[in-house]
Amino acid sequence: MSTKKIQKAKPTKLGVKAVKKKASQNKTSDSMDAMFELAAETFRVMSAPMRLKIINCLCEEEKNVGQLLEEIDTTQPNMSQHLNTLFKAKILGRRREGVQIYYRIINERVVTLCRAVCTQIAIDSDIAHS
Repeated sequence: MSTKKIQKAKPTKLGVKAVKKKASQNKTSDSMDAMFELAAETFRVMSAPMRLKIINCLCEEEKNVGQLLEEIDTTQPNMSQHLNTLFKAKILGRRREGVQIYYRIINERVVTLCRAVCTQIAIDSDIAHS
């Protein structure tokens, strides 16, 4: 039986570059995965028509729940549930003034996205849009 020493392969410059490139690609891939996860979560939150109505109502100014209920036909508990979902998703911010809670858009990218999608759908469907 021969007892040859097993030598560890020394990384060549080409090997080091390949390892660094692979690591860089993994970071890019991880970043892209994270971006797609965040985009999917945003689309999930915005997938409810009621939430799109709320976002639309809040585009110009902040409003309290009573004001939103005047514009959107739903129950107060349903409105509160959707507002809470949008708040947790960091799309809406809120502030308390006395007994009233006022909601406002804090993620303008969501507004831009909603407008783009809704406008395109309206154009494609011949639906009047504002």
